[in-house]
This record gives sequence, structure tokens and C-alpha cells, in this order.
Amino acid sequence: MFGFGQSNARDIETGVNRLYKAFQSTADRYRYTFQRPVITVGGRPNVVFLGNHSSGKSTAINHLLGDPPVQDTGVAPTDDCFTVIMYGETEQEYHGPAAVGQLPVEFSSIASLGPDFLQHLRVKIRNRQYLKTVNLIDSPGMIDTAEGSSKRNYDFNAAVRSFTEISDLVFFLFDPDKPGTTSETVSVLSNCMFGIEFKLRVLLNKADTFDGIYDFARAYGTLCWNLARVLNMKDLPTIYTTYTPRPESRAKTKIDLDGFDKHRAQILEQLRSVPQRRYDSMIANVTGDFMRLSIQSRVIGAVRRDLFFRRVRQVFAFAIGIIFAFTIVWFLTDYSIIPNFSESNWYSWHSLLAYLFIGVSTGLVALLLSIAAHFGYRKRKAVLVNGLDRVFEEEYAEALAIGVRKDIRQYWNSIRPEVTALLKSKTRFPLFSWGARRRLDNAIYDIIPGLAAKSRAGIKQQEP
Repeated sequence: MFGFGQSNARDIETGVNRLYKAFQSTADRYRYTFQRPVITVGGRPNVVFLGNHSSGKSTAINHLLGDPPVQDTGVAPTDDCFTVIMYGETEQEYHGPAAVGQLPVEFSSIASLGPDFLQHLRVKIRNRQYLKTVNLIDSPGMIDTAEGSSKRNYDFNAAVRSFTEISDLVFFLFDPDKPGTTSETVSVLSNCMFGIEFKLRVLLNKADTFDGIYDFARAYGTLCWNLARVLNMKDLPTIYTTYTPRPESRAKTKIDLDGFDKHRAQILEQLRSVPQRRYDSMIANVTGDFMRLSIQSRVIGAVRRDLFFRRVRQVFAFAIGIIFAFTIVWFLTDYSIIPNFSESNWYSWHSLLAYLFIGVSTGLVALLLSIAAHFGYRKRKAVLVNGLDRVFEEEYAEALAIGVRKDIRQYWNSIRPEVTALLKSKTRFPLFSWGARRRLDNAIYDIIPGLAAKSRAGIKQQEP
């Protein structure tokens, strides 16, 4: 359908872009917003580092990139910017709105976060070998103010959500001294990780600072308890206990670090495999996008279809009612109210009076029928909108019964509030045609799985 070429990385990216472009008009008609509608062909994966201040985010980035350090580090908060670190032959730095123009196209959505946010955006271009395969994103440390919550002049949660959606791997670092206790940390974990938990890696960092096994157990247990309260997950994610090695780490540490080296190795391996994760994340995003688009358009289309045919029935009933009322009033008038007016000249006073009576009576009947139809239409719409779960289940009855896609209900739950709000608004939606449904099903069940099958073969051509 879209003419994909050889099974390689660029074909996958180009195929995804073509897929989004082909269905953008459908998304516009049903007011669905794609999460990541443009992919940079030949682009690099993105890794974002989140966490409390002094949790080791900048230190970990400096360790990955080598000397000299790229990010400032310290016990106190040292940076209030989101910093995107990318490869370039000439080392440069950009701040504010100028930084947006240096970023790949998939970062374009962050411009909508507003001018206050852009004052806290920085791009660093560095000639480091590691950056040839990945872009690193550092974030401001999550803190509490004296009033008990952090005050920022931009929507911090929205910024975090934008960067996590763009990124292919999300490292959330915790300091043993502050294992998830700041209000911003709780807010981000509660509100910004939904639907992208597969990207999340939780790191209990600075394992080399523990005084002993009991100190480690206390910090680990506190972190588990805090995560269980805020993450929308039945099971806790793996908590990687790790540290950034320093020359003096093993000499001064009070706890055996050998047990933590395994987790360090696992994290480094995940960083080495992040180019493949770019494609895994890309396929996961496009699958989720098109499943949500399909469900949203089908549910809205089902409501629109029901209301359309109700309106057709109302128009038909209205026409029949008017004809019937006109006929009854005419005969009643001619035989009892103004006898034999139809046999008189039409311009005689009693004929004119009869016509006026017939017109007013028929008009009143039409008004009553219109009012009844209006309130009946509104009542039916309210029943449908308040019972969208039933509409969804009727539309997907077969798939839900045989379990073709066990994730359909989860996708529906994620968009139900938006669909409800759209249907309660005065937005006009077209009928969902059979052709549009067939094209969406073809994309979900044929084209996207085909792209996923190509990703493993294509990644080898992406590596330098």
C-alpha cells in the first residue's frame, strides 16, 4: 500500500512517516492528536535522565561521555534547564528559543510548552564518540521549596511528559537520602509515566555511599514503598541498584560493591542496545497511536451513526405527522368548524379564516413535534455519551469475545475521557465509512506488524 522498499532502518522510519501522513486527515476529522507524528529519518535514539537533585543524573552523563565534563555537578541544585546533548563536529551551545531550531523534528512539540519553558531549554553540541549513536537529555532536579512544593513558571509535568514521549529510554534516578519523597517526584511518577512504563528504568543510585547492608535495605524498602503508592502498575518495575564508579569508590566504600556491578552491567548493556530500542519504541508508539485512533473514530462514528439515523427517522416521522395533522385539521375545519369553506371562493372571509386556522393548527403541531424531536435527540445523545462503554463493547464485541487484542480495553480506557468531552462539545463529526475502517484495520493488522518484522533486520544497517 505504501510501497516500502528494502528491509532496512531508513525504510522503517520512512514507512512510519508515510503511515502517519496517510492518516493525518482521519485523525483531524475525529480530533485525535498523534503522539509522535514525525520521525527523523536516520535519526538517533534519545535517552532522558530524571530524578531528584543530587541523584547523580549529570554525573552519570559525564561518566558516559568522558572527560572533560559536559554537565555541572554538585550536592546543591546546579542547573534548572532541560539540556539536550547531541553530536557535532564543532562544540556549541544554544539557549532558549534558538535551541529549538537545533533539535531533530520529533522535538518540535516542545515549542508548544510556551516561552517560559523555552527559557529553560538548552542544547549542547559535543564532539564525543558516544553521541554518534544516542542523544542524551538531562533534566532539572526535582525539589521541594520551603512551602512544601516546587514553584516553576512553566508546566514541569507537561515538559517531562513531552521528553519522555520523545525518548526511547527513561532513567529515573533516586538518591538514597531522598528515595522518592519530593512532591515533584511523586507528581511525575503519578501523572507522566502512564502508557510509557515500558521505557522506564528505576535506578537507586550512589550504592557506594551506603554505610552497610542495613542502610541499603532501609533505602531500598523506602523506595519500594513510595513507588507502590504512586506508579499506576500492578507490579513494581525492576529497581537497579547502581553507582557511578570513581577512582576512590572501592577504596572508601563501606559496603561490598561486587553485588551492584551486575546491575551496572545491565544498565550499560541497555544503553548499548538503545539504537534497537529506538525502533521498538517507534513501533510501540505507532501501534498505540493507531489503535487509539481506530477506537476513537469507531466509537465516535458509532454515536454519530446512531444519532444520524435517529434524525432521519425523526424527519420522516415529522413529515408523516405534519401531513396527518394537516389532513385531520382540514377535514375538521371543513365539516364542523367552518363548514364547506372549501367550496367557497378562496378569497372569501370564511375561507381565509379557515386557511388561517388550518395553518396555525398545523404550525402548532409542527412546533410540538419539533420540540419532542429535539428533546428526544438530546436524550438519546446523553444516553449514548454517558454509556460510551456500552458503545465501545458493541463495536468491538467480536474482538473482546475471542480475545483477538487483549489490549483494546486498555487503549479505550486511556482515551475515554477525551472522547466523552468531544462528544459533549458542539464539534461536528463525519460518519465513519467502511473504507476508512478497512484502511485503519489494514494499517494495524498488516502494515505495522510488517514494519515491526523489519526492525530487527534494519537495525544492523543503522549502526556505524
